[in-house]
Amino acid sequence: MTAAEVVDLSFSLAGQAVAEDHADLLWQALRARLPWLEEDVLAGVHPLAGTSPGRDGELYLSRRSRLTLRLSAGRVAAAQALCGVQLELGGSPVAVGAATLKPLWAAAVVYSSFVQVGPADEMAFLAECRRLLDALGIEGRLVAGKARRMQVEGRCMEGFSLMLHGLGEEQSLRLQHQGLGAERKRGCGVFVPHKAIAAVGA
Repeated sequence: MTAAEVVDLSFSLAGQAVAEDHADLLWQALRARLPWLEEDVLAGVHPLAGTSPGRDGELYLSRRSRLTLRLSAGRVAAAQALCGVQLELGGSPVAVGAATLKPLWAAAVVYSSFVQVGPADEMAFLAECRRLLDALGIEGRLVAGKARRMQVEGRCMEGFSLMLHGLGEEQSLRLQHQGLGAERKRGCGVFVPHKAIAAVGA
């Protein structure tokens, strides 16, 4: 699959706040409206962008808040069905607005805010990531960042943020296409280009 065949579809959002741990709520809401997402193995859901820490376990939304789906280009028209719907994400209702298409681009440094591959120990986590990356033929150097947690159907899932650097063009796009680890529909293992290695700790 080429870069032109995989895209990010970014929707504007309007609302006040969502639950800080909203990834499962978001996936359940998306699955109800776009049932085909569950069967699309390459589809991914980015963590919500443009939020800021709030009170009582909430994240505040702003005019820059976005919901972004990673999709094959052939799914873009079907995903536009989200425009105009309201999502319940643990805070006030969130309205989904217009969508913008963003092509992927090959960057030597890519970052995912939450990668979930099983081990909660950092060294074991990195070893498992290396094994999975080797299977994909991806040779980039790994830098683990903050430990992450997520509640999914009564279970606590643990992982870390992860940056890879030193990637070639083809490897960068392959990783963005394939993702890494589990729970891609809940925002895990979805990689985006990044400019600075230092940002892994953010």
